[in-house]
Amino acid sequence: MTKTRGNFKVNEFEGEFTDSQIIVMLGENGRGKTTFIRMLAGLLTPDSVEGSDVEIPEFNVSYKPQKSSPRFPDTVRLLLHQRIRDSYMHPQFVSDVMKPLLIEQLMDEEVANLLVGELQRVALAWKACRSLFNR
Repeated sequence: MTKTRGNFKVNEFEGEFTDSQIIVMLGENGRGKTTFIRMLAGLLTPDSVEGSDVEIPEFNVSYKPQKSSPRFPDTVRLLLHQRIRDSYMHPQFVSDVMKPLLIEQLMDEEVANLLVGELQRVALAWKACRSLFNR
């Protein structure tokens, strides 16, 4: 199965498990765990399924969805510019927060289109700024 969301693409491969197994998925933010689970649960349609005769079976999937409903109508750059204008470009903040959180690659993305993990990274940067600069 594959699913593309913006510039992010999830590729999942064939696997097996039995009814009596419990599967736990762990991984870094923004790697496609939620997208994959939502496809298995039938809540999100894959863009393609390898092999035209392959049918995705119905699964009884239990997961705790991460809530995210950002209401900011523009890019990450504009959000940071409006909320923490002087701080997000400060050299120390860039080296200590922006670069480790990989915010630079998100700057021109629409906030509403961010994956949950990406949105969490932006929120962490904003909170770090408020903490570091007492704002």
